[in-house]
Amino acid sequence: MNYFLGIAFIAIIWFLISTQIKKKKLKKFKAQLYQNWGQPKKKKYFNFFVIDKYFKNNTQKEEAYHIISEKNKIDFDIDDVFKFIDHTSSKIGQQYLYFKLRTIGSVKELLKFDELVTIFQKDKTLSINCQLELSKLNNNNAYYLETLINDKPLEKPKYLGLIRALTILAIISLLLLFYHPSFGLLLIPILAINMVFHYKNKHSVTYYLNGVTQLSKALKVSERLISHNTIKNEFKEISFMKKIKSIKMSS
Repeated sequence: MNYFLGIAFIAIIWFLISTQIKKKKLKKFKAQLYQNWGQPKKKKYFNFFVIDKYFKNNTQKEEAYHIISEKNKIDFDIDDVFKFIDHTSSKIGQQYLYFKLRTIGSVKELLKFDELVTIFQKDKTLSINCQLELSKLNNNNAYYLETLINDKPLEKPKYLGLIRALTILAIISLLLLFYHPSFGLLLIPILAINMVFHYKNKHSVTYYLNGVTQLSKALKVSERLISHNTIKNEFKEISFMKKIKSIKMSS
């Protein structure tokens, strides 16, 4: 009995300490946001290979009034402009800002965007609170959320039947080992082929799983953001969140 009480006591102490540490980190991070508010990022490296993915893969850019081409991007030093104006708190935010920089919308869309910018400029507290939420999507894996949205869904490999057959053969070989050790030799080519298939699919599956994980995080963040009345009033149509939830469930 004393043993279980001891474990429970240690678990409670550990929980209290970890909670306190998290609170201190959050307080420190919030203070940094206030200090750096409106200031250029100190970060020197920008991975445009993933930053521009949303712009390149998003088909909606064709609906824009004008798109800045690759040639004009170089002429206007768009990447350097992006480095200067990038004050985003998330990787998804970086991708969207780059998308907005390369696509010129209608006058109505530009005025709406400017209205949102003005709201955050005037309400520093709202801006900081939103940055705190968005910083949860600042992991590099968040870059691949757009892959989940814009890429074609993963399809079952054509050689799935062969993989299943190899799995069954591996199980049979293990069972036959009890009768004669020589059956273990069958496992060598079977495992070798399975390793080839594993590493062949690992790259695509990893991107997909990263996207699903970030989708779940993004959904939670968006729900917290929309809980602010100021933001909710600006985005009255939020039915798209239900669609995102359905994607999450199907994933």
